[in-house]
Amino acid sequence: MAVLGGWDIDEMKGCNLPQKVQSAFTAVTGGLVGAEYQPVLYVGSQIVNGTNYCILALQTLTTQEEMKRLVKMEINVSPDGVCTLLSVRRISI
Repeated sequence: MAVLGGWDIDEMKGCNLPQKVQSAFTAVTGGLVGAEYQPVLYVGSQIVNGTNYCILALQTLTTQEEMKRLVKMEINVSPDGVCTLLSVRRISI
């Protein structure tokens, strides 16, 4: 849906995530309602209490007229393997 003064995201191709990152991404997005996520860029990882992963993703809102946005997602995988979605932040373009 075009928004006056906003950018239309026409085509953005998905990326292949490393297997352990894909597993974490699938674990945290599988139960989300109202939006679908497609990874487009794997930014990197950060060692903390476990590992944080940063991914840029195409968010497609499914609760209204379809709207696409670019978002930054941060995911934590704890030392015992629990995956947690830390944040989803819209990237303004």
